[in-house]
Amino acid sequence: MILWGRPSSVNVQKVLWALDEFGLPFDHRVVGGRHGGLDDPAFRALAPVAKVPVLEDAGQGVWESHAILRHLARRHPGHALSATLATADPWMEFGTSTFMPPFIGLFYQRVRLYPEERSAARAEALERDLAAILSVMDEGLSATGWLSGPAFGLADIALGTPMYRLFDIAPGLAPGAAHLRDWRARLARRPGWQRWIATDYSELRPV
Repeated sequence: MILWGRPSSVNVQKVLWALDEFGLPFDHRVVGGRHGGLDDPAFRALAPVAKVPVLEDAGQGVWESHAILRHLARRHPGHALSATLATADPWMEFGTSTFMPPFIGLFYQRVRLYPEERSAARAEALERDLAAILSVMDEGLSATGWLSGPAFGLADIALGTPMYRLFDIAPGLAPGAAHLRDWRARLARRPGWQRWIATDYSELRPV
């Protein structure tokens, strides 16, 4: 397998962590952002959009990070992670539709925009939205301890990956979400998190 994408992308990080947890060997081709390469004919042949991540598996291009996670589960049905797909899937959709838009907005306000382009009012509104979303996740975690059910699974990767950056740029967010903060602490002890998620993202700041 070949994973195409820059490791500073949070969506690429989801796949890197998943491949690590599945224990799968892969080649990594760093493309996107300042690395360029999205016009490489070999890359463009794999997906209809010039965006990362793309997983090349047996000549097939699988694109969109959560679709890649599902693909890995289908390809390796005997793995413990794959067994979590049914319960993880709604949370993965929640991540795409509900969590990621305000997270990306806040990340731009705190990191990716030049200071003169930022809006304190916009950042505060996004933090309020995210606090409400984290409250929903906290309630979900209170039942089983993992978003994927009674065991660590695909939803914990999908929604856990951005938690490193979220609490780095907004450490005071959702102080009452005890279940969520405990979950994040348990995620941070996993080798895949330490290898792929808790990494420097300074290259994303404007020059």
